[in-house]
Amino acid sequence: MANIREHRDKSGKLISYYIRVHRGRGPDGKQLKPYIATFEVKPTWTEKSARKKAEAFAATFEKECREGITSDSRQTFQTYCAYVLELKESRGAKHSTIARYKDLAERIYPAIGHIKLKNLRADHLNTLYTELGKPGQNKRTGGGLSPKTIIEHHRLISTVLDQAEKEGLIPFNVANRASLPKVQQKEVNYFQPEEVAAIREALDTEPIKWKTITHLLLITGARRGEVLGLKWDKVDFERGHIHICNSVLYSKDIGIYESTPKTATSDRFVSLPHETVLLLQEYRLWQNQERLRLGSYYQDQAFVFAQDTGKPMHPDSVTDWLNKF
Repeated sequence: MANIREHRDKSGKLISYYIRVHRGRGPDGKQLKPYIATFEVKPTWTEKSARKKAEAFAATFEKECREGITSDSRQTFQTYCAYVLELKESRGAKHSTIARYKDLAERIYPAIGHIKLKNLRADHLNTLYTELGKPGQNKRTGGGLSPKTIIEHHRLISTVLDQAEKEGLIPFNVANRASLPKVQQKEVNYFQPEEVAAIREALDTEPIKWKTITHLLLITGARRGEVLGLKWDKVDFERGHIHICNSVLYSKDIGIYESTPKTATSDRFVSLPHETVLLLQEYRLWQNQERLRLGSYYQDQAFVFAQDTGKPMHPDSVTDWLNKF
């Protein structure tokens, strides 16, 4: 049954009722925040009449809460967004996804973080998206954010509001009513055969480690993190294939770490041409010689490509080297 509490001003005059509906406990056993509503009392009502009206309102409010068609009058977007991110992380969302969401939220909170879920409107979101496109929002270039990045912010907001709708905190997701910037599809710029041939010819004079990394990127089409996550027990020299089932990533909060590939279909076997198998064998001989030279300084973690210490490489090191190359 809903809990009804009177609220009076300093003179003792009844001005409203504070209504609370218990929500029980969540999957983790913690007490969920109750549904809250305020029922305003009109000056012309008697206290007896006001009480009856408040009880009727409370009964309806409780029924809506149980049926999931009410809204929480206290939850702000920032508070609820933090809850949703924590929920997703506890349900197995990848660390890179949560880290990206938190980066996006840093731009979202100043604009709409203080707004209560029930008061959030599509025009609030439209104003936010317009501001994100203005100069100064992109810390790297000093310009505005691209339509693609703005839509990333929108997707996070929509994800949070979807959860709020599921939990009955709002009647519908207002993000579905927002106007999004148009994204222009860029034509994919593939390397042409003659360009690949020129790259491979230029690689012949480069260190064998970088030659092998770049060669694998060209031949397999794998992501940089997938190539850096490759371990020797996933290289089958006899059958001529590699098993891509690990990835090396970087996050500013935890540094370099290992994870599974980006999607379920990214776990795959990739066949290698004979020349690639020979290059990997040549590279492995070089790596073994380096391990002997470095001695105890090299702590082998079985990575095909590693730092001089044996630890996984930073993914940006690949991008940096390729840009210079």
